Amino acid sequence: MITMFRRRTFIAAIVAAGLGLCLASAPSFAQDTPSDARKFVEKLGERAINELTPEDISDTERVERMRALLADAFDMPTIAKFVLGVYWRRATEAERSEFLELYQTVVAHSYSRLFKDYASEIFLVNKERPAPGGGVIVYGRISRLSDEPILVEMLVMKTGNRFKTMDIKVAGVSMPVTHRKEYSSVIRRRNGKVSGLLDALRKKTRFLEKSIASN
Repeated sequence: MITMFRRRTFIAAIVAAGLGLCLASAPSFAQDTPSDARKFVEKLGERAINELTPEDISDTERVERMRALLADAFDMPTIAKFVLGVYWRRATEAERSEFLELYQTVVAHSYSRLFKDYASEIFLVNKERPAPGGGVIVYGRISRLSDEPILVEMLVMKTGNRFKTMDIKVAGVSMPVTHRKEYSSVIRRRNGKVSGLLDALRKKTRFLEKSIASN
């Protein structure tokens, strides 16, 4: 049975933000039941719609809700490690910890803004199958009234007794890959030091926080 979510869907936000992660970068877990993974994706969509689309909440509240959803339903440490790439191994524990915090802030702001601005779409879950490296890939598409549908793939895995989103691919767009290239370039321009990237991200997050403080 095809599942439909109307209004500003979680996946519609992903289209613009383009959150994706290479499957090879995700840790390997035991195979999960495809039907359970599908239910996880459906519930994640419902939660996002219920918590992030109300028009009567402030921008600050929307960001905080998005941050909580990311922490609960996404494997942000693995995503952050992928984004930092080879520099993850070169970073100190303190730098890794700060990078994770700053990166989560950037993503939370990006997603919350998209939930606020996006128009109604219809997300359809079509099928799911076990992933070769563990976990389950859930396939779907975003149907749009005025344009072609957009294909979506989500990789979800069990960590302990809970599912986590490891990878989202939307029409071939991957924001982590883009961030990885962008952040690598910043680090290279700053004498190969992760501290240079952290300084840039601190400034960016301060700007983002200030931009919603007056709303």
